[in-house]
Amino acid sequence: MKRSTDSSQTTYYALFEVSSDCSFAELKKAYFAKAKGCHPDRHGGSRKKEEQFKSLVHAFDILSDPGKRASYDISIGLCAHEPAFKSTREYSVMDTPADDTLEEIIVGNDPPKDTTLATLFLDLERTEVFMLFREGKNHYYQGRYGKAMSCFRRSSEITPYNILYRFYLARVCAAAGRFGESTRHYIKALELGRSRVPPQRLERVRAELETVRKKRNPWWNGLVSLFKAEEPGRLFNDPSGDMVDEANRAIEGIMSRRERERQRERKRLEAGGDVRQG
Repeated sequence: MKRSTDSSQTTYYALFEVSSDCSFAELKKAYFAKAKGCHPDRHGGSRKKEEQFKSLVHAFDILSDPGKRASYDISIGLCAHEPAFKSTREYSVMDTPADDTLEEIIVGNDPPKDTTLATLFLDLERTEVFMLFREGKNHYYQGRYGKAMSCFRRSSEITPYNILYRFYLARVCAAAGRFGESTRHYIKALELGRSRVPPQRLERVRAELETVRKKRNPWWNGLVSLFKAEEPGRLFNDPSGDMVDEANRAIEGIMSRRERERQRERKRLEAGGDVRQG
């Protein structure tokens, strides 16, 4: 039975006009329908439309991620107890929560060329792989390992150098008892981490790889439930610090460097034009 949202309370569900137990597919459809009506690019860069669009994207980010959505449901009184998996900051796969955020929304996606801090995470219409990955996370946390594996496998094929996508593919393979395949994907994630500048240590990936290697022993096969989505809290830790603030600082640094490069290029071109005119 579907729960209806409380019309007296402005919730993210009400914003999209969906029920509080809507599927990822329903949420995605509602997001795109709403986004078309207030995307700033369609309204001459209207600040009002931009603020509406930001609100839509923020709400979609929360509701499309299983952990964030579970915590949000508690905050608005839809759930009376903590979910089996933890909240928005359940753990960091990479070396910092900001690294996770940047990996998910940038590596393999197509953010706008002239993006800014305010728009980098907003233009989800251009992030097809991000959408596929979020769909996979929803399947994974609801125990639909076959569908989750298909999404994560496709994400990794499209973007073979994305560490986060590879990590979740390794994890769902472990949940399905495919320890050999899981091991290969964890190792690939570590190889990708070593190739980064600076290199990523990926301590969580290393820890889960060791766990999977133990599970490959037939005596341990009965413990496959350790990786199942209803019990991920046994593997997760809760890092200190605010992920949003840390991610914003990292994104702002990237955007500042890009802007400085663009300014230098403009000055170079202007200087070249002055020389020709002289």
